[in-house]
Amino acid sequence: MYTKDMERFYSKILGTPVAEDDAMRPLTTIKDIVIDPETGKVIAFIVNLSKNLIITPMDILSWHDSIHVHDRDSIIDGSEVLRVENVQKSGVRVIHNRVETKDGKYLGKVADLSIDSHLMDLKKLYVAKGFLGLFRYESRIIPAKNIIEILPEKIVVKEDLVTVKQEQEEKVVMEDLAAT
Repeated sequence: MYTKDMERFYSKILGTPVAEDDAMRPLTTIKDIVIDPETGKVIAFIVNLSKNLIITPMDILSWHDSIHVHDRDSIIDGSEVLRVENVQKSGVRVIHNRVETKDGKYLGKVADLSIDSHLMDLKKLYVAKGFLGLFRYESRIIPAKNIIEILPEKIVVKEDLVTVKQEQEEKVVMEDLAAT
């Protein structure tokens, strides 16, 4: 059973309070997330950018309006988790990364993304072209299954959806001609 609250947007995840399971006041808030470029899984939530303090998904007890962890010992240094450290050193980011088709067609940059809060994996990329950082145009949603690879300088995806639709329309026209 899939419900809407399972899919969470990166833009809404930022600032989410993190609290101990039995405490009323939050310990900290989410500042960023680390996504494994090979699997598309969320491998860490960064709670302090300058000190690189993180929470791993396995330390999360529940996630509703806030993220609940066992205690403050769930917040650890990012270098303590080898995969997190390797991904951070590689410089691979998803948000604000360039998106291209495998043919090299520029689709825009990742403006937002969504993750499944139960499976902790990437669901969709929200991509748009921008002008001077002031407004966005040619927005599109790309499902995670269409991602071929995530590199430091760009994200490569399967063919552009517009191209696929045009090819399907051409096939229909040919079939209609054959029937007459």
